[in-house]
Amino acid sequence: MVVDISKQHKYKRDALIKHVYHRRQLLTDDKELIRACLAENRSAQSMLYNRFAPKMLGVCYRYAQTIAEAEDILQDGFIKVFNNLSSFRLESSLETWITRIMVNTALNHLRSTKKFKLEGDLDVLDTSTEIVSLQQHNMYVNVVMQCIHELPTGYCVVLNMFAIKGYSHAEIPKELGIKESLSRSQYLRAKALLEKSLMVY
Repeated sequence: MVVDISKQHKYKRDALIKHVYHRRQLLTDDKELIRACLAENRSAQSMLYNRFAPKMLGVCYRYAQTIAEAEDILQDGFIKVFNNLSSFRLESSLETWITRIMVNTALNHLRSTKKFKLEGDLDVLDTSTEIVSLQQHNMYVNVVMQCIHELPTGYCVVLNMFAIKGYSHAEIPKELGIKESLSRSQYLRAKALLEKSLMVY
């Protein structure tokens, strides 16, 4: 079988060109959208909200116990988004920047309502046992979310920050004011409890 190397290179080149063009288009669109929002264009503000609100509600719900609570966090988060939009410098994607604000708003909400509580610095569990990946469970997302919400709040927060939002165990302590060892132990306990809950379904 003869492989046409030139065609492979062409496909890769075309894919790269499309990716770069799409990225530039997003940056341009975001820049124009932000400029219009800062000019207090109501249509642009609605467009920004409608574009990101559905996904951000999901982010907020990971830290809340009910949809109503998640919606309250979402509204508070978007107030911060619009109040701080002038500080956004396009160094990251607009979605990443908004997500960070939502997570911080959720954490502040948990602190203010005194729902945020971490367990003591527990012994780190044995990590030699493989924790079953969530992707291996053939179940609906709402079941997984239900199991996550049933975890103690501290476990739930650290699990979301590390496994879902991509914070490192060096970054989590800075956000929560805890030791790195506690962040790791909370995460391992959360994974073990979550796996145990998922095995029931």
